[in-house]
Amino acid sequence: MKPAVMKILCGLFLLLALTGCVRGNVVASMASDTVWSRLDSAAPLPAVGWVRGQADVLHIYIEGDGVAYSTPTSPSLDPTPLTPTALLLARRDAASAVAYLGRPCQYVSGDACTKECWTTGRFSEAVLRTENGLVDAAKSSAGAQRVVLIGFSGGGAVAALLAERRADVAALVTVCGNLDHAVWTAMHGVTPLYGSLNPADHAARLASLPQVHFLGGADANVTRQVAEAFVSRLGPGAPVKVRVVPGLGHGGAAWAEAWPELLSEVRLDD
Repeated sequence: MKPAVMKILCGLFLLLALTGCVRGNVVASMASDTVWSRLDSAAPLPAVGWVRGQADVLHIYIEGDGVAYSTPTSPSLDPTPLTPTALLLARRDAASAVAYLGRPCQYVSGDACTKECWTTGRFSEAVLRTENGLVDAAKSSAGAQRVVLIGFSGGGAVAALLAERRADVAALVTVCGNLDHAVWTAMHGVTPLYGSLNPADHAARLASLPQVHFLGGADANVTRQVAEAFVSRLGPGAPVKVRVVPGLGHGGAAWAEAWPELLSEVRLDD
């Protein structure tokens, strides 16, 4: 076998081992923490989340795309994130009620899980219906009347698309949010997400919703260009703020460390 092929195969095996380890560790950790209750969805796609506390307003964190590709051209066999940034943020949120939602096929598996769910169709109608069901379940568990949707990376796209179709969203917050994937794929020269809805195409319907979009000053993945492409479609006078945090990259523990202070800058529960 050629050395280059061996190197790729070894990388794939290592990635599978890592994602499997992370998947088990996160599920076990959340199961052992008695303040969190598990939420499950089986249709149209398998997905899992957790919720803690009760309050009129529930902060719901939506995870990023995770490991969509194992190589630049090969879809991953497991999209579970190696670093679950949205979970790190959720654990740092001192609100009375908080939920964390994984994306379809993260932490769980099933016959409906196909590579399109986390590659070109990562923001598809099936994905949105699944996540919307988890939002309903989290809201019911917390006894909440309203929700604040907080999405990391691709979870920001899901949060924006869900906000457009729900009447109970008090605010939309994104962290490194991929809010215009047409701009994002063109910028990186990667395959367009042809099976996905694009938040920017629905932005006008969010023009009156309070929003804060956090970006990392050192993030080369989702840049200000992506956020501004979305914000420009909101129209003049929209209650939106784009906040660039110097020195931070695309997710990770540094965002979690800064998160309580960043949250204190904005009022989410009005």
